[in-house]
Amino acid sequence: MVRFKSDTFLRQSRHRAAFTLLDVLVAIAVITILIAILSPTLGQVQEASRRVVCSSNLRQFGLGIQMYADDARGRIPPSAFLSSRGGADEMMMVRLGPDERNLVARDGWDGLGMLYSTHYLKTPGIYYCPSHWGEHPQERYDSAWRMDLGEIVGNYHFRGHDGSGQTKLFMMAGSSALAADGMREADDYNHRKGTNVLRAGGHVAWLDDDTGQLTSMMTMDDGNRPDGSVDDAWELLDQ
Repeated sequence: MVRFKSDTFLRQSRHRAAFTLLDVLVAIAVITILIAILSPTLGQVQEASRRVVCSSNLRQFGLGIQMYADDARGRIPPSAFLSSRGGADEMMMVRLGPDERNLVARDGWDGLGMLYSTHYLKTPGIYYCPSHWGEHPQERYDSAWRMDLGEIVGNYHFRGHDGSGQTKLFMMAGSSALAADGMREADDYNHRKGTNVLRAGGHVAWLDDDTGQLTSMMTMDDGNRPDGSVDDAWELLDQ
């Protein structure tokens, strides 16, 4: 025998299963509050993971520089900008444009880019920090990497020597800074509140910059940079 539920029971069932507009608004409000609370934490976690990737990139530079030096009688990769006036600002260059003078290599690779041209570090992504927020993301130079042609700028600043001008790795103090997050412009300062630093000993250290001391050495508000600020920044990183 088939029994049919009464209309009253069906209406009650439908009423229990429904959501009111107030229920929906309350749920949206709770979700919004949770997102507002968790967003800063999630952002900090993401930045922490990007710092780890950046640190790994610099460690690979350390290994590449060591291998390069082993095959170059102890010398680290050269740069066309070491002896040029104001050249310290330009040592984020990986490959020089076709019109650049004083090319270090016949194919135009410079500084850390020499590690690419000599096949020690052949992955373009290593030359870019995932926290970079300026004008030099990797995708801007994808075609130049593929074609081995044209100017390429990376996200890391290369010193080219230690504080005394020494270019032989085995003669440098292990604490000397060799490479770090970009310092050419304020937009190249990848992590904003600090920087990863590769030292001549091959280890990578994080330098907090909560006080903004390193940031103050970047481009000024009027577009100018204090004289000698890049050298001052390297001396700070040495400490």
